[in-house]
Amino acid sequence: MRRHFGISLQAFLRWYLIMFRVVAVLVVALLTSSCASMFDDMSLAAQAKFQQMLANKFAQKLTAGIDLVVGQLAVKGGFLDDPIVRILLPPPLGLVIDVARDFNENPQAALLETLMNRAAENAIPVAGPILKNIVANLDADTLQKLVHSPRSAATDLLMAEGGGMVQSVLLPAVSQSLAADGALKLYGDLLQSQQKASAAAGATENAVASTATEQAVAPDQLGEYVVQQAAGGLFKKVAAQELLIRDSLNAIGRASQY
Repeated sequence: MRRHFGISLQAFLRWYLIMFRVVAVLVVALLTSSCASMFDDMSLAAQAKFQQMLANKFAQKLTAGIDLVVGQLAVKGGFLDDPIVRILLPPPLGLVIDVARDFNENPQAALLETLMNRAAENAIPVAGPILKNIVANLDADTLQKLVHSPRSAATDLLMAEGGGMVQSVLLPAVSQSLAADGALKLYGDLLQSQQKASAAAGATENAVASTATEQAVAPDQLGEYVVQQAAGGLFKKVAAQELLIRDSLNAIGRASQY
């Protein structure tokens, strides 16, 4: 009877040890899985927070970049002294004078170009609030998409949503400035003189002048021409700022990987 009891006890102990080990393994597996899942969730949450931080930083820097660009363009010489955004004389005057290389010999043409650029410099501050308002109203998803979009994506968006509005608000101020400073009359006189010169020269002797006449900007369209050129220059400068912003954010992203 003792032997029978002893065998049963030993069997029970072996069974107990086996079950204990099985339970221990299961508990460890469950804890490991739970910890791994928890760490994965924490990692995803951290990544999401980091991406949101980048998006917010992008918006802040873009807004500051718009202020910087508008400030640079709004000063005396902001357009005129910057070859990237300088507003050149419209065709046909610009084409003919450039080919003839007689800009310095034509002070009236030089004055007209100065007046056009001054008009843009004086009017451009109204563009800043429009572009900044677009940035301020971008939702989180759009901002995150912009961060990971092509390098001119934000500028393209600003042009698409605000380009027309920028030109609309610039036009009255530019037109008024051109009229008040005598630029419209000066342009009309120069255009008339150029057309007379082209007619006297003949199309066969002056093909450039003939082509330029076909592309002529009428005097009553000078304001629109200046506004289009000013808006184009504005977005060129914003695009350059966007590249700098993206480079700085990329540096932050690379640093976070270490």
